[in-house]
Amino acid sequence: MCTTDALHCDDAATIVGELDRVRRAQAGLEAERTRLLDALRRVSEAHQQQILSYEPGSAAAARAARGKDPVVDAADWVARSTRAEVACVLRVTERQAADLLREARVLCADLPATMTALTSGEISYRHAAALVEDAEMFTPLHRGAFEDAVLAGRLDVTAHRFAHRSRRIREHLDPDTIQQRADRAVRSRDVTVQPARDGMGWLMVYGPIMQLHLAHTLLTGTAKDEHDAGDPRTLGQLRFDTLIDALLRNDRPVDLPDSADPGKSLRPVHVDVTVTVPALTLLGHSDEPAMLDGYGPIPLDVALTLAAGATSWRRVLTHPITGIRLVYDRTTYKTPAALRAWLTDRDGTCRFPGCDTPATGCETDHNLAWADGGCTDHDNLAHLCKKHHRLKHHTRWTARLDDELLIWTSPTGHEYTTTGREDRAPALTPLRT
Repeated sequence: MCTTDALHCDDAATIVGELDRVRRAQAGLEAERTRLLDALRRVSEAHQQQILSYEPGSAAAARAARGKDPVVDAADWVARSTRAEVACVLRVTERQAADLLREARVLCADLPATMTALTSGEISYRHAAALVEDAEMFTPLHRGAFEDAVLAGRLDVTAHRFAHRSRRIREHLDPDTIQQRADRAVRSRDVTVQPARDGMGWLMVYGPIMQLHLAHTLLTGTAKDEHDAGDPRTLGQLRFDTLIDALLRNDRPVDLPDSADPGKSLRPVHVDVTVTVPALTLLGHSDEPAMLDGYGPIPLDVALTLAAGATSWRRVLTHPITGIRLVYDRTTYKTPAALRAWLTDRDGTCRFPGCDTPATGCETDHNLAWADGGCTDHDNLAHLCKKHHRLKHHTRWTARLDDELLIWTSPTGHEYTTTGREDRAPALTPLRT
């Protein structure tokens, strides 16, 4: 018997029912998105085939064989342009767009039962993507049998359990041994960094699981020894400090900030660092944080520590800086250093939608091309990474500057807008409890 009143129970049941409806509707929309993505891929590939349709044995075919055919290059730019537009319209990265297009191809061409389950809401897109990842290990001819085996189990399970089942079935059906697959997979081992909040981040290590387990066990053992000896740090803190100490310590120390473990030191890392520091913070009259280019707000002491180990660093005051010439008309093509510095502060990153490449690693692009009369002025220049700079010049993507807005028009006629640096702190009053 319900221990609360009937009205509450009825309300809760209604809400849960609506949640189930929304879950199914969301899966159905993701199935529709998948079909649209595959249709766009087919249109793009048909266009590429038209570009590539030249006579075998011709001069163009000979250039293609040498890898120097501009026609083949043009077809490649069609594919890149398609990925860029998908990234813009779905507001994802271009790598995610490429993954979605690849998954759509496999789902629509080789996994019809999975698409049916997704459309009806029996599974989510996470379930479908997990199945695709394993299905790609098989040839298209054998993917149907693999799909049948996976979908024969219960579908009302979490995506994690579904993925585990998929991997287990793949293991039984895959003609290659686990050793053969492991030998191939180990080539993709890597270490990457994922930024987090409050000046923190994740060091992501991808590699053979036994080596990772062993490394973690060794770190934990060292951490336990220090903890048992009376060290007040937690095991997690000790594991981190042990790893960083082993990687970065040498005979030329750089002191860590006060917030770090006292007595530890860092090896100087020689990199170029762009740090934007509010003038009042430097004078000790404000707590506004420094900004690390490509990351965001960091404590002032961390910014100064980074600068101490850098080959060069540039301080950009948030108060207006006078004396920088922003307009050069056509007296010079190359962007002068002072103007480039101003543009770096304005843009922050590549100005193509969704691209996070720091401006310091980009090129300055004349919005109106120099050859067409464009000037080297602040209102005709924007930072573009090499990839998107080439995309602008090799495809029908166009852009126009409107004050600090850069408005892009895609080959399909859709518009996408980027602003300048988005990591400037807004004029807000901190919330107090």
